[in-house]
Amino acid sequence: MESIRNQSDIRDLFKEALYKAHEGRDRTIKLYPTIFRSLWAIKEAGTRIIAYTESMAFYSAYRLKRVGLDGVIDVLFSPEDHDAPAGVSLTKLRSLPDEYYELQVTETRHTPPGELKPNPKVLLDIIRAVGAIPERCAYVGDSLFKDVAMARDAGVFDIHAKYGESQRLPEYDLLRSVSHWTEEDVERERAIIQQGAGFKPTAVLNESFSEIFMYCTFKEATLKHPSLDDSMLQFAVESWKATVDVQKHFNDLEMRVRNFAITVAGALIASMSFTYQFGLNTQVFGWEFPAGTSLMVAAICAWLGFYFMDRYWYHILLKGAVDHAGSIEKQYGDVLPALKLGSTISKVSGDVRILGIKMNSTRRLNTFYLGGLAVLVLLLFTLLFAQQEENRTRPQKIEVSAPVRIELPSPKTE
Repeated sequence: MESIRNQSDIRDLFKEALYKAHEGRDRTIKLYPTIFRSLWAIKEAGTRIIAYTESMAFYSAYRLKRVGLDGVIDVLFSPEDHDAPAGVSLTKLRSLPDEYYELQVTETRHTPPGELKPNPKVLLDIIRAVGAIPERCAYVGDSLFKDVAMARDAGVFDIHAKYGESQRLPEYDLLRSVSHWTEEDVERERAIIQQGAGFKPTAVLNESFSEIFMYCTFKEATLKHPSLDDSMLQFAVESWKATVDVQKHFNDLEMRVRNFAITVAGALIASMSFTYQFGLNTQVFGWEFPAGTSLMVAAICAWLGFYFMDRYWYHILLKGAVDHAGSIEKQYGDVLPALKLGSTISKVSGDVRILGIKMNSTRRLNTFYLGGLAVLVLLLFTLLFAQQEENRTRPQKIEVSAPVRIELPSPKTE
């Protein structure tokens, strides 16, 4: 063999055999029935389709394009190609022009070097890279342990493509013997098959890929950022924290306004009770009223003033801060679930019921001030129509029947 290599390029010697092999491969490679139609229906629904394979990028892209899935698959994840042997260019390795091997629509990305299935971390990294979340993903694979078990460990809905399982066929041993796999790769594959023998998948596609519609409902992807790096996530977290601080500030101001409203109204009511106790009256355009009436009117005006300040000033600013935090949580919450605190609080707050009526924060604010206004108005009318007793405690007058002479001692003189 060494003498043959020295005499000429081995690829030239086996050119005809390689051509026959490629021709046979291209003639037989095809999709399983219903796959293309099913994948197209899933894509039409707006769901992103991601492919993950252990085959090298060169071969994966070629096969994907050969079966007509360029553009149907959104992103292809595969290991990088091996470096070409010393002195051998890619032009010599490829028998067809470059456009036969390069995908025109499908995006290609690479998995970390040396990482093989089953590796839940790699799968989770892929999900995060495309902006998805495990709970809303489904993973289809023909290997129980390498695909299905890995998906379950990653928290993804696992589906076994039993119709495509070939690892237990007799021809698979022939494939191992003529492939580029090392003996270590072959033993690893055999051990994986044995470990997955007793594994029970969540869903099974027995006859065709189209059975997937019995288990999954496909919807349009909602994420706007398919890829988020650490700096973007850190910026999102800092923005969210600043917005929450603004919420706390305006919420604290609202509580202070309400406490101050109660204090002012209480002080005016106390002053009104003092004037009523001593029967003090006032006249306005010839009409006589209890002096406390003006104090109750002042209390009502102050109460309404606090309401308008609270409802149409600070509460509006608070809602603006809440809405802004909600937009951040909607944008990044699926990637960082911890950011959903504001959404959770808003939901719980909106579910509060009083006497069977659903009360959100605005309704509770209106109810608080309306209740206080009702009390003040009731006190005002009570004061206007109350009958004052003649013998109500007042400063007593002293009747004097005769002049009183008071003699003061004269100052002593030396």
